[in-house]
This record gives sequence, C-alpha cells and structure tokens, in this order.
Amino acid sequence: MLIDFQQALADLTASPELCNAVRANATVLQARYVLTERELRRVLSIVRHPGMACACTVYRMNRLAPLALNLRATLHSLGPEARSLLSEYWRDHPHGHAHFLLESDRFCCWLRMRIDLGEITSPAVSAALQRETVLVHEALEASYTELSPMH
Repeated sequence: MLIDFQQALADLTASPELCNAVRANATVLQARYVLTERELRRVLSIVRHPGMACACTVYRMNRLAPLALNLRATLHSLGPEARSLLSEYWRDHPHGHAHFLLESDRFCCWLRMRIDLGEITSPAVSAALQRETVLVHEALEASYTELSPMH
C-alpha cells in the first residue's frame, strides 16, 4: 500500500543491488512490500528507467559527502578499496544520518571493526582513521549544546 510504495522507492534509490535484483526478478518486490497492482507497475517502471541509475548515484554521493568532508585522509588511504568498502558500509547501514559528524563517526566505528578483524591491514589506513576519529569526536563534542543529548 502507499507506505510500502514509498518505502520501496526509498530502498531502491539507496540500493543499486536491489534495483538489479528487481530488474532480474520482479517478484522480489512482492516478497518485500505490499503493493497494489498499480503501485507494482509504477515501481517496476521506475526501477527499469535509465534515470534510476542517476538517482542511485545522487543518493550515494549524498552519503559520501560527510565522509569526504570529515575523513578525507582515511578515504584516500583506502585507495582503490574505498569503493567496495563504501558499498559494504552502505549495505550494513542502508540509512544515512543527516548529522554529518554522526555519520562520519558511525563509519569510523565500522571501519575500525574491519581493521580489528584483520580485514584491513594497511598501517596507513589505521593511522589516518585514528587521527580523523579524534577530530570527529572533538567536533562532535564541540557541537553539543545544553539541550543536546550527550552521546
């Protein structure tokens, strides 16, 4: 119904992988959402439109913005691995946070976990992440007001 229609559009925009799955098999939509026939036709039409790739790209660029602003050295140190790691992060955290520092902190925690698990072994990544995590935490602390919930 309407809320599922809206959720499907949001989920598809956030996930090129879901778009590809729906393009390959339309029943993916019916398994995840309760849609009327009209809504189903509309969603299928939207996901199959060439402009959908652009919508996904714009969404991902908006997700990348806080990380690029706050974690420039960390992203640079990841080199060619950055693209696949960001895709993994976005799969693990499909909904971005509007507060750039909180989104950056969440990515720092996620990346630190990957390092601790031995999935990322570059000393340059670890060093850049450590430096920028401190800066993000300092900026977060400075952003709190008396009305802000602490952490």
